[in-house]
Amino acid sequence: MNAQTEGEETVIFSRIGELSDEQLNNSGASKLTFITDEKEAEKMALLDIKKGNPFLLLMGGIAPTIITTDPEFEKEYGIYFYEFGCTGPENRIVIAYNRMIFKHLNSTKGKKWIKEVRDDVIGFKEWKRNYKRKS
Repeated sequence: MNAQTEGEETVIFSRIGELSDEQLNNSGASKLTFITDEKEAEKMALLDIKKGNPFLLLMGGIAPTIITTDPEFEKEYGIYFYEFGCTGPENRIVIAYNRMIFKHLNSTKGKKWIKEVRDDVIGFKEWKRNYKRKS
């Protein structure tokens, strides 16, 4: 578990991947709590992709949920799970960020990841329904 303080607010989050604290603190995902514009969230996702540290964002509670296949998924797809604790960004901000990551996964890894990703990634179920309609 890790904490980041911005002004008066402390954001609790956890990660499963093997990123260093420096990589994590320089990520766009770690700054999402302080963003209110969906376009900015998309820019943060693109920045994380460019830096090689993209995340799939989850919302959690007091204790993070780790699934045994998470480390394998992270390694295979070069994506890290990032779980906000009780307080995190607005859902629409998280969804905007994750949508860009879904698009990146599709363009770089094909469709296989869709069957392997966690169902609790914020915005995934809706994105998947829309993706199937377009296909």
